[in-house]
Amino acid sequence: MAPLLAVTLLDVRWSPSAVRRLLGQDAVRATALLVGISSVMSLWEASDERLAAVDPLWNLLTRCRDGVGQEQASKLLARKRPRLVPVTGKIIVARDGPVGQTWRALRYCLQDESLRQAIEALRPRHARTASMLRLVDVALWMLHSESTAARNARDAAGVTPQR
Repeated sequence: MAPLLAVTLLDVRWSPSAVRRLLGQDAVRATALLVGISSVMSLWEASDERLAAVDPLWNLLTRCRDGVGQEQASKLLARKRPRLVPVTGKIIVARDGPVGQTWRALRYCLQDESLRQAIEALRPRHARTASMLRLVDVALWMLHSESTAARNARDAAGVTPQR
């Protein structure tokens, strides 16, 4: 239940039927599938086979038309496997390559150790436990979101997004 509540902080809303399904009939299966996904592997270290281990749980989450879409599924999986599964919200997908290739594009980019070091150099002190993927997600969202919070943060930092 806690992960479903936690992702509501990422502006995710769950339909009542999705919550009932995920906490009821699909709970045991979802837990078993989650156990088969590495909790310590980072996206850039994952082989295609390791990354494919996410697919059955992804399919379980998104198979029904009860309000669990791709953005909701990615945020829930990113909450449970923050080093391996990136958030693929509409802002990230719009800025990070072709639809359906976001994970692959991020994995490829993050295989560059100098890029990872550059991202680490920007890590705020209060975010020392955040995964690399979370840092990238927040940076891209803050740079490209049209939300008031993102605009205020950009203004405070003196950052102008490129269009």
